[in-house]
Amino acid sequence: MTVLFWALAVIIVFAIALAAQMRMMISMVLRRALAAKFGGGPNDVEYRAAILSLGREPADTEAAKYLETDYPKPLAHMKLARRVSLAGPLALLIVVAIGRFWLGAF
Repeated sequence: MTVLFWALAVIIVFAIALAAQMRMMISMVLRRALAAKFGGGPNDVEYRAAILSLGREPADTEAAKYLETDYPKPLAHMKLARRVSLAGPLALLIVVAIGRFWLGAF
């Protein structure tokens, strides 16, 4: 059971790290796509705000509408990474609590 506990813990930590990497990489690529389409630099505040608002509220800026129409798959990956970033730490906490109090893993 101890091996199962550590395997689950490692898998969850890996998923959290992968989700963080996915969020950073997708954000960077989408900002570069916006800069290529509309001009300016990939670090412009307008582009960061457009990517931050995607999936949380309806697209209201031209940049957000462009991303929703031309890049649906990366946006779906971004939403998945956001969900894992939120649920991963909770899952790790639950696994650690089960391992500590039920399995006596450490």
